[in-house]
Amino acid sequence: MPNSARKLVTGSTMRLTTTVATALVSILLMPFVVHSLGDRMYGIWTLVATFVGYYGILDLGLSSAITRYLARAAGAADTATANQLFNTALRIFSGLALLVVLVSGIIAALSGRLTRDPEDAALLFRIVLVLGVSVAISFPLRVFTGVLESHLRFDLTASFDLLSLILRSGLTVVVLLAGYSVVGLAWVTFLSGLPAVALYVYFTHREMPFLRLEWGQWSQTTARSLFSYSVYSLVAQLADLLRFRLDAVVVAAYLGFSAVTHYRIGSTLLQYFMLLMSSLMGVFPSVFSRQEGASDFEGLKKTFYFATKVSTGVACFVGFGLIAWGKAFIGRWMGPQYLDAYPVLVVLVSGMTVSLIQGPSISLLYGTSRHKFVALFNSIEGIANLVLSLIFVRYFGMLGVALGTMVPMLISKVVVQPIYVCRVAQIEYWDYMRRMGSTLLVALGGLVIPFLVTQRFSQPDYRVLFAIGTLSLVSYGLTFWKFGLSSSEAQTLGGAIWPRLLAKKETVSG
Repeated sequence: MPNSARKLVTGSTMRLTTTVATALVSILLMPFVVHSLGDRMYGIWTLVATFVGYYGILDLGLSSAITRYLARAAGAADTATANQLFNTALRIFSGLALLVVLVSGIIAALSGRLTRDPEDAALLFRIVLVLGVSVAISFPLRVFTGVLESHLRFDLTASFDLLSLILRSGLTVVVLLAGYSVVGLAWVTFLSGLPAVALYVYFTHREMPFLRLEWGQWSQTTARSLFSYSVYSLVAQLADLLRFRLDAVVVAAYLGFSAVTHYRIGSTLLQYFMLLMSSLMGVFPSVFSRQEGASDFEGLKKTFYFATKVSTGVACFVGFGLIAWGKAFIGRWMGPQYLDAYPVLVVLVSGMTVSLIQGPSISLLYGTSRHKFVALFNSIEGIANLVLSLIFVRYFGMLGVALGTMVPMLISKVVVQPIYVCRVAQIEYWDYMRRMGSTLLVALGGLVIPFLVTQRFSQPDYRVLFAIGTLSLVSYGLTFWKFGLSSSEAQTLGGAIWPRLLAKKETVSG
């Protein structure tokens, strides 16, 4: 367990580093990109990227299925099943990659009908083709990602993402300074992802030498198992498109391309909030699957409680920071003319904080194949989101779209989800709520000093905001570590973070 704990902490730290680096790069580059392209062209780029993001539907929910079953096989030390899963999944995803290319070709051919401007049509044609091929290449890599993450090598997958980020950022600056437009950005996306292809293949073979690429290992039974799991993941993905990806479309339809850029500023900060939490909590579905494979159900419950405690502590602090410092930050980052994005940010973050606190619940459902609930209620939430956004946008503009996202999210996460998860995990509901309540009280208590410091010193200056953020993090972190974690949890986490220091202490005491 200590070795697994170190892997999880290392992986989470590396994922967190990559996420923070991604956020910083985006924050630093976004003004440069927006001003280089202009509001209208950047709005077109955002809209096209949103549509290309819909290609994730063609994943059919199989990525989560691969990681789930490979992790279960790893927990049971079943290498034969792992080989069969690997080869079956690779054949499926290779076929899906060809489908992505075909769909991209069709959409590109129809670009002339999507806009009346011939120049815009030519841009759409080239962007869709380049991004489509880029996404197609990434599909077989999802199998290798599943293999590495099922063996808790999140540090490797995060490192590959970091490399792609560095390449993409550098090439973006070069391309825009050279005078290229959105087509250049599409090529940057394509080229920056190529080195990761070789790295995924190499490290998968190095870390798991028992895996063999054998096309004859196709198993129809294995494929059926993958699809029986993935169908609900697919429905949940479709629901997430309604929950998060259609906002830009609604804003563009009612308020224009320029408004998309303003809305994007608030939603971009929210996305990095989500990515941050995913970086920290995304290791747990594999852990739950491995514990289930090893029939360690008591360990599974302890892991769930611990993960919920950590997610509560982190989500409360980050959510507070986005609301407390968001206005000053946007004013300094993008300029006063974009401050209309701040109310959007406040509304979105308020709902998302509640949702992300319960992130381990979703990880548990996926890790134990009980995610049918996620598919059902995300679908209901997504439909309600779209309907309310279409209604509210007419009265409140961009803020109405954000309200349409927040309201059904709060109802789903506060009222429904905790009851179902407790039933699945065979946890007493009131025990869960008691633990959650005590953790929330510690988190709120830890935010008193950050709140007072913010009220006194906050201003639209990077150095001031950095100083306030650092002081707040130290104050809050010490409070939560002391009062939010039990002694055994603090010892386990501390031993995973500082194993050498702990070993020295044990040697000295001995």
